[in-house]
Amino acid sequence: MLILGLVAIGIALRPRRWWESLALGAPVVLPWWAGLAGIAAGIWVSLRKSRPDSYQEVSYLQAVSAELRAGRSLRQALVDASTRAPDLDLARMSRLCRSGRPMLEVAEAASEALPGTGRLAGAAVRIGAESGGQVSAAFATLAGLQTDRIELQREMRAAGSAARASVAVLTVLPIGGLLAAAAAGTLSDLMSMGNVGPILVGIGAVLLIGGASVTLILGRNLS
Repeated sequence: MLILGLVAIGIALRPRRWWESLALGAPVVLPWWAGLAGIAAGIWVSLRKSRPDSYQEVSYLQAVSAELRAGRSLRQALVDASTRAPDLDLARMSRLCRSGRPMLEVAEAASEALPGTGRLAGAAVRIGAESGGQVSAAFATLAGLQTDRIELQREMRAAGSAARASVAVLTVLPIGGLLAAAAAGTLSDLMSMGNVGPILVGIGAVLLIGGASVTLILGRNLS
């Protein structure tokens, strides 16, 4: 039962790094109390993983606009500006530009690479490629739109700070209580209750950890 619960949690979290999978599989090879601590740490770290700086997209769009105003071609501007946004996945778009692929493919790659203004940036690339006109003003406008969006998101996060605090409490208390019970020996008494004890402990641990995981996943929408 415990292993099935860990598999379900692992599928829900979709771990991408080796240590995340190791943390979820810890109870199989470690003592149960150490496994619970490993699960808690793995879930917390995986859900708190770092995100790209939103302002890097702004810097990239501003750099593209500046390169175009300096007389660069659209392909070269898209490639040269990528140095301003190292956290964004611009490798495919840069590769398509360097290899001379059709601009429609470059526009599609731009739409996928820019999380905030991707669709509009892709449209700007298509317009610039089809008309041959200057689109530097369009990229400057997109940079301004992304800046406004970031500021709005910050205000929304500030308004939801109380909700995030509630999510933290609802996440920490169940797992903390489980670890405290383990340290006090309460779970050891339950584990010694024949065949029923380990089953009850396993079901309870899965429910607590699964509930904390769902709470954290839902709480990420507030950040």
